[in-house]
Amino acid sequence: MRRVVVTRLSGSLLAAEEEHGRITGLFLEPEDTKSLVGRIYVGRVSRIVKNIRAAFVEFGKSQMCFYPLEDWEKYPLPEMEGKSIKEGDSLLFQIGKDAVKTKAPVATTCLTFTGQYLVLMAGKRGVCFSSKIKDGEKKQELKELLSGAAKETEASFPFGLIVRTNGGKASDAALLLEFRELVSEASRIFGCWKTRMAGALLYEPDPAFLSVVFNNRTESLAEVVTDDRAVYELVEKKAVVLRERNETGLLPSLRFYEDAYPLSKLYSLETAISRALSEKVWLKSGGSLIIEPTEALVSVDVNTGKFDGRKKSEETFLKINLEAAEEIALQLKLRNLSGIIIVDFIDMEEEEHKEQLLKSFACALQSDPVGVNLLGFTRLNLVELTRKKVRKPLHELITRGEKRERV
Repeated sequence: MRRVVVTRLSGSLLAAEEEHGRITGLFLEPEDTKSLVGRIYVGRVSRIVKNIRAAFVEFGKSQMCFYPLEDWEKYPLPEMEGKSIKEGDSLLFQIGKDAVKTKAPVATTCLTFTGQYLVLMAGKRGVCFSSKIKDGEKKQELKELLSGAAKETEASFPFGLIVRTNGGKASDAALLLEFRELVSEASRIFGCWKTRMAGALLYEPDPAFLSVVFNNRTESLAEVVTDDRAVYELVEKKAVVLRERNETGLLPSLRFYEDAYPLSKLYSLETAISRALSEKVWLKSGGSLIIEPTEALVSVDVNTGKFDGRKKSEETFLKINLEAAEEIALQLKLRNLSGIIIVDFIDMEEEEHKEQLLKSFACALQSDPVGVNLLGFTRLNLVELTRKKVRKPLHELITRGEKRERV
């Protein structure tokens, strides 16, 4: 059974995913430094730096974001198509990436509106599908349904759609209803932004914990537990909207925890966080992982650990590597590690064993809701993969929180 536990811990809102008695996901949102990703603002172009082909856009007091000019070439605002942006121009944009250390947040004019079943992307065209929707016939049916709906709209801006994993199981009525809601929201923003002052916030996505609860794996989620009344009410409100669309089969049960014993203690959340920050992870076989995030990439080293030297054979190495592959897939999700990831598995001679390892690794990575691309073995016999960055890794959020407490 899979469950999501939402509680407040050390000045942050924590959504923890538990499956088969083990914490498999930790989603931390510091209350005083919430993510800007997904927010849509009106800003003013402060300056353009031609040698790096970028603009810096002001969107609040002492707030500046980085906007790559190549983004404008792909996704110009409808009323400004064919024109170049210049200093002093007003700009409608969405935050695509949060600030990282000395780097400013990154903006985009490809505005994205995410629903339960669909993602609407202003500036793109066509209908695309989650890679987890495999049924070709179903995809064709959905493409015809949504393409037809798109042609009938009177939207003043071009847009494309992505059908999320949940969308492949939703009814036509639910898809069309959400489609109209997303188009309506986007039309509202495109219709009013020119009358707003620089710094105006026009759109804010759902809180992060709601994305954890109502994600692409809703059908496998049995229960949501929280001891926070505000969280409980927001989850309940979202569930009511989905029930009105006759999608009750996709909804988990919701429970408000009122016992005196802390919810974080009941599910050992502090221990789970501590383990997720540890460099070493022990495997049941006695082997271990050493996980080291750096500026450039994340390195994962697989060791035989406590295995006796006399037992070290090709079969033993394969066994440890297969266990390590499954654990690495979980740790990447648990720690929210992204970018380039290099794994140094224990060397094996048999090509058949290497192929078996890659197949097993790919299978384990399929449960990750974030996009992962397994590239295979490099010439140095290392396994390379990439994982999409959607928010800051756990270790950065925890480190920032500790600094605040010391201050």
